[in-house]
This record gives sequence, C-alpha cells and structure tokens, in this order.
Amino acid sequence: MNIFNSPNPQMVVDVNYKLRNWWMDIKRDREREIRQLLGGLTYLIFVIPNPHLIRALLEFWDPVRMVFKFVDFDLTPTIEEISGLIDMSYHECEMIVPYKTSSREFLQSLGMKSNPTLLSLDLGWIHFDFLYSRFGRDDSYYSFIDEFECSVEKWETYCLKAFAIALLGSLVFS
Repeated sequence: MNIFNSPNPQMVVDVNYKLRNWWMDIKRDREREIRQLLGGLTYLIFVIPNPHLIRALLEFWDPVRMVFKFVDFDLTPTIEEISGLIDMSYHECEMIVPYKTSSREFLQSLGMKSNPTLLSLDLGWIHFDFLYSRFGRDDSYYSFIDEFECSVEKWETYCLKAFAIALLGSLVFS
C-alpha cells in the first residue's frame, strides 16, 4: 500500500522554532508542571526525524487497520516499542481521550472570551500562531488583554495548557 497516493500525506520533518523557544521559556520556570501534564512527549521537540526512514515505513502502513502490513505478516507497534525506537522514556501514563468541544468551551478552558471570528475552531482545529501569540510570550497577556476573561496569574496556568495543545497539535496529532 502506498500512502503517497493518498490525497494529502504529511509528516513532521522539523519542529517549529517558536515551539522550541516556548518550551525553553517554560522549562526555565515550570518544567516539572509541564512534564506532569505531558510526560515524556516534551522530548519530541528535540527528535530529529529521518524523512527517508519515514517514507520507507509509510510504504507498508495500512491506515485503515493502523498496522504495518508486510507480505506475510502485520506489525503493530506498541507505545513501548516506539518510545524505545526514538530513545524516549516511556512511563505508564493515562491515555489521552479526545472529545469534541464547542469553540466557546475551548476558549473558556484557556481563560479567553468567545470569539466568533475563529472559524477554524468550529472545524476542530486552531492555528499554532494564534496560541503562540496569546500564550507563548511574556507580554502576550497584555498584548491581547481584551480577549481574556482571567487575571494575569490565572493566565500563567493557562499558558501550560496552551503549550500542551500546541505540542500535541504540532508533533503528535499533526
């Protein structure tokens, strides 16, 4: 099965430098908290993907059954095996179970006011630059104060959640 014949195959080939900078800023002050939230997934920021290896593996990927399909057997990688392959420690972590939320609920969970102009939320996604501009810099709160319905102290806790969303959306569920 050739996944490159699919309509839009994509792979992460580089980590956004803004995400990397955001991580370095968080790591300086609140590394323990973000590691509790994301576990070892923060190590993905420093993994250098090998596009040739990924392309070779994708030739055998069956997206319907979520396995690598070879001539006479199927291979289903486990989280432990993948973490060993990319040299990332795996700890027994709770599974992340996605659920659909409204755009209002999503923004509210980040301490923001409802924003009817954010049409992407209704489609189930949000642009990385939107999150970074509002949560990724020290002056973000004051630059977008009219969009928030929380104090600056509370905003600081929302920054961790926004970073987690940005990392997961950029590197895990891209």
